[in-house]
Amino acid sequence: MSSSEQIGNIFFFGFLSFFLFLGYLLFEPFLKVITLSILITIIFYPVYTRILPKLKSKIVASLVMTSLIFTFIIIPSIILVAFLINQIITLYPLMIEKISKYKDLDLLLKEIPVVSKIYSILENTLSSLNIKVDISDAMRGVVNEIVSFVIQQGKGIFVDVTLLVIGIVVMLVTIFFLFKDGESLYNRVYSIIPLSEKDKSFLISKSYRAIQGVVLGSVLTAIAQGILSFIGYFAIGLEMSYFWAFITFVAAFIPVGGASLIWVPIAIYTLLSKGFITAFLFALYGTFVISTIDNIIKPVVIGDKTDIHPMILVFAIIGGLNIFGFLGVFLAPIIMVMIDNMLLLFKEKYVSKT
Repeated sequence: MSSSEQIGNIFFFGFLSFFLFLGYLLFEPFLKVITLSILITIIFYPVYTRILPKLKSKIVASLVMTSLIFTFIIIPSIILVAFLINQIITLYPLMIEKISKYKDLDLLLKEIPVVSKIYSILENTLSSLNIKVDISDAMRGVVNEIVSFVIQQGKGIFVDVTLLVIGIVVMLVTIFFLFKDGESLYNRVYSIIPLSEKDKSFLISKSYRAIQGVVLGSVLTAIAQGILSFIGYFAIGLEMSYFWAFITFVAAFIPVGGASLIWVPIAIYTLLSKGFITAFLFALYGTFVISTIDNIIKPVVIGDKTDIHPMILVFAIIGGLNIFGFLGVFLAPIIMVMIDNMLLLFKEKYVSKT
């Protein structure tokens, strides 16, 4: 390659990088909305391909799908999130007040089964290291952090009604055109990927199936566990059952523990407040109904589409929450799926040959 060609290449890629960066700045305010629109479209695209031959019009089929998503996904989600934020803002001072009432909160923890043993081990470990920790302050700090994070994420949606409306409009328009022109956009992107047909087909098809399986499997499992947990919480007479059911729905996205991170502490609380029989029956319900549904839905929907270790997903989701907010719950597994598939392709192309 001559020096003039090298200079031309450097100029071209520098120019391309510069304008791609400017493009990023243009779309940056709407990246989360566009990303969420793409995820929703990917999940429901198989439905679109089924109704398209019947309606015989891309425009009509896209309008039908967009309307259904707006009616049954977007509107209920907005109402639910608004309701949750209102409940948290109402509940926050009450939680702090109740925790503040226990001046000797460490004594209360020592009276709770299982927790007392964990507390004793932790206390002895910290004591051996000459570390002193105020349990009351620690718990108040944890509650503050969790509640502040949820309020911050939720308020970000409703701070400016105008921006919220614009975001919904952008999402609906994006979803409509992704259904209508998604195939042509896909072909355009596919054509500029500098890989062989075999490698492109492997990477895109495997990633698409994995993304669809992971997102759809996680969402369906979370919805099922949220509904089932609400039934259980309502049955044992738990106050604000709908609120705790929503918290269970959110926890269901965590690969390790999942919904049990919420219903197990509630079972312990039920043991202390309502007696052994109620707590025992609820624990059975939680074990064989709430948690078991996870083992039924995910294998059917996800199957062998991805094989990423749960602990890797835990760290990825925590990092995703920190970077992307609640959207990170969905984006983190997708990023890990893409990395996993790229590494598989790298292994096949370079490591296996050597």
